[in-house]
Amino acid sequence: MIYYLIVFSSICLSFVLQEFVPVFEWAYGARLMLVFTVFLCAAVTLPFPVMLALAVFTGFIWDARYHVPLGNSAELSFGLSIFILGLLGLFIQGVRPLFSRGRWEVPVFMVGLMIMLGLLIEFLMISFHRGGIEFPAEIWFKMLMTSLFSMLIAPFVLLLLSRAAKRTGFRIRLEGITRNLDQYGDSFSA
Repeated sequence: MIYYLIVFSSICLSFVLQEFVPVFEWAYGARLMLVFTVFLCAAVTLPFPVMLALAVFTGFIWDARYHVPLGNSAELSFGLSIFILGLLGLFIQGVRPLFSRGRWEVPVFMVGLMIMLGLLIEFLMISFHRGGIEFPAEIWFKMLMTSLFSMLIAPFVLLLLSRAAKRTGFRIRLEGITRNLDQYGDSFSA
């Protein structure tokens, strides 16, 4: 329970720190997506229902902070970030077995891939709302650089979360992945 409070407070802290992250003009206006990176790193360590609760919490605060209607309508509907974070968290839950065994390479790569996918979904939704889809090269470079910046800090966030889990006694378990073969009797023995 203490670990869950640490994760939720780290999400709140990442929202505060996100305000101070500069835009890198030399990288096509890319920036570090600190909130999404902390969410995805935490999603690797959390059970599925807690990850969904964290997606609702993070997405609601993200939309409340950055959802700016233009004129009479908004380009992105309120709550889309909840859906996107839930979807990305669902994908990253697939690498939990690797992370629980101490393999960090794939989760770090998946953080970058999931941020790229999230930005692509948002871009496609905005393009659909505007009525035309154009893919300028600057957009691709901006999404790629944002993903790379987020991948660079993902190992540090994972390290901090794994240390917090160890100190609080939280064990990253894999519920529902393994079966107890004893319940089937000797039907599996040769």
